[in-house]
Amino acid sequence: MLAVAAAAGALLVLLSGRYGYVTDELYFLAAGKYYLDWGYMDQQPLVPLLAWVLDAAFPGRLVVFRLPAVLVTVLGVVVTALITRELGGDRRAQTLAAAAYPLSPWLLLSGHWLAAATMEPAQWATVIWLLVRWVRLHRQGLHRDRLLLAAGLVVALAVQTKFQIVVLCVALLVSLLAVGPRALLSRPLLWVGAGVALITAVPTLVWQAANDWPALDMGTVVDGESSRLLFLPNVLLYSGIAVGSVFCGYGLWWLLRAPGHRFLGWTVAAVALFYLAASGRANYLAGLYALLFAAAAVGLQQRRERRGVHRWRRLPWPAYLLSAVLPLALLPIYPLPLLARHPEFPNFPRLYETGWPELARTVADTYHSLPAEVRRRTAVVGESYYTTGALDVHGRELGLPRAYSPHRGYWFFGAPPDQATAMLYVGNAQPLAPYFGTGRELATVHSDLGLLNLAQGDTVTFYEGPKVPWSVLWPKIRTM
Repeated sequence: MLAVAAAAGALLVLLSGRYGYVTDELYFLAAGKYYLDWGYMDQQPLVPLLAWVLDAAFPGRLVVFRLPAVLVTVLGVVVTALITRELGGDRRAQTLAAAAYPLSPWLLLSGHWLAAATMEPAQWATVIWLLVRWVRLHRQGLHRDRLLLAAGLVVALAVQTKFQIVVLCVALLVSLLAVGPRALLSRPLLWVGAGVALITAVPTLVWQAANDWPALDMGTVVDGESSRLLFLPNVLLYSGIAVGSVFCGYGLWWLLRAPGHRFLGWTVAAVALFYLAASGRANYLAGLYALLFAAAAVGLQQRRERRGVHRWRRLPWPAYLLSAVLPLALLPIYPLPLLARHPEFPNFPRLYETGWPELARTVADTYHSLPAEVRRRTAVVGESYYTTGALDVHGRELGLPRAYSPHRGYWFFGAPPDQATAMLYVGNAQPLAPYFGTGRELATVHSDLGLLNLAQGDTVTFYEGPKVPWSVLWPKIRTM
């Protein structure tokens, strides 16, 4: 298990410095560095704060910036093995479950980025491990209630990452009430931990209330971007094309039939049904992969022990090798010059991790080409949160002023001042054009390497003659 964890960690560290910041990293870094607050529309304060601290201590060092993502991915591998052990798994079962974790395309790829969605699976897995360990010890007549307090502290940390941990907690509570063990709910330290989590969430909840609960608006955005028909197929795809998807199905089946662990199976089912009904993203269930992988490995062990047949003992490893193809292909393993020569070659990180310095440079050159008097009254506005994050992270180093955007969480960072009577708009959609008298395109973003990415082809348009002040316009132009 430790060899699997070390190999996954080493791979991610080796690839951490390749390409550049991903879209969400730009947003988190800008949010933490320039707009640190108790809450945000789409995330909570932990990752923006972490991004700001790491960048302040090691500016521009991607390997260090992404180290927390590597560590939580390694932690996920270890906790998966620990859950397997608590469920009764031997060394082989622990290794099988642990090896399935980094073969999940979502878990390995997200381990390359410092993002809230990267932190969440390990947090969920740790909470589940602590509860499963408490249940096992309780059956042996041992009361280790400090495990429940520790679970509450992990939940408190997870609440500052994303609100989705609340769904897991509610599903666990309902499942424990339905099928037990109900003794867990009578332990005082469980509720002390829950109280700590609630208290630490108060500032974020106050921010949400003061801003009319924008997290609910984010739920509407996710609903519009997701498909209920593809939800469960994508959950299985994200878990792994061979081992992961089989383990998810078999692990759930084993949990629902295992005496003493049925509450975990019903918890998985409840979380899945909730996000299916709410049209959530498939990666919202990634926090349950560790449990399902562990349960499947234990189920296979018990099946092997009952039948006493070992002739298929080596069969899993070809399946593991097959499962490794997709997650490895998704990582930034290809040299950028190779991708530049073959733009038709599909590469996920290339699309989201390249082109942002070129975008900032194009906008900065355009901005500095304006007369000084015009620059003083010109606001820089980005079409999307990731475009604007790139302008804030890379553009300020090139002399650009702060950037604004009406898109999602960036809208809450504020509007340009009313004294800004001109605008340099970055993006292809032009929703603000009707609110200005004149506009002309000044530049188009091109990558030096000719790579296909989100920034490629973005236009830089100069607008003058606002028809209404920004303070009046801003509440009307919020985009999702």
